[in-house]
Amino acid sequence: MHSFYSRAAFEEEGVQLSVYMFFYIKFFNNSQNLICGLSLSLVFTDNTTIRIDICPNKRTKRLRLVSGINGVRAMVPLNYDAEELESFVGSKRDWILKTSQYYDKLKERCGGIEPYTIYFLGSRYRFHVVKDRQTSTVISDTIKLITFHVTDMRRYKQHMHEWYKQQTARIIADRLPMLASRFNIKYNKVSIKNQKSRWASCSKKGNLHFNLLLVAAPINVIDYVMIHELMHLIEFDHSRQFWQLVKEADPDYKKHREWLTNYGSVIKVV
Repeated sequence: MHSFYSRAAFEEEGVQLSVYMFFYIKFFNNSQNLICGLSLSLVFTDNTTIRIDICPNKRTKRLRLVSGINGVRAMVPLNYDAEELESFVGSKRDWILKTSQYYDKLKERCGGIEPYTIYFLGSRYRFHVVKDRQTSTVISDTIKLITFHVTDMRRYKQHMHEWYKQQTARIIADRLPMLASRFNIKYNKVSIKNQKSRWASCSKKGNLHFNLLLVAAPINVIDYVMIHELMHLIEFDHSRQFWQLVKEADPDYKKHREWLTNYGSVIKVV
């Protein structure tokens, strides 16, 4: 299966940089009920301080670092060893600095990151969740507010995912046949999925799969993603011929790719 380029956050790497660093760790490792709120701070020679949230999880089998738009997290087993974590983080100091700087620049390009906000058709909306007898969603374009009425507040994220899926399916059903007809391309089945690392993908059987969060992007960017996958039904790789087909179908495709690169990491259900 061909996969469109990744939305995933950076994973840990072993890149060596000559950066002197020291850190301190607050540990309450004798109690599993207390360690969930722990953090680790790295202080570099230029006085840059990077906070790392320590996240114990019973499913985690080994130490792992994850960097994203909201910071760096250390994923650790419940019975993790403090000294082992200290050594592990120290060995990844270069990667931590590199990815943190990347996401700082990303926040600047996206105009900052605000809590309780989501994206819909390229615009940023505040969202509000209220308990109600029936589920529904109200979009107020004038004040850029989306209100989710849910029957169970504990499952509001599931309702938001379902709403995104319905909206993406509506846009795809409306625009994909038009684009396919314009370029005389036939496809098979279409599905909308909760894909964590892909905007879209296609198979050699002609099946197209789209990320349920795709409707967060502007319409012209959504069209680009559909065009990208349709062109793979002609050229099933990223060869020069493939990109030429994409350019002919969407002359501004580079601008649309840039939007996905800039905003991909901030589009999610919080």
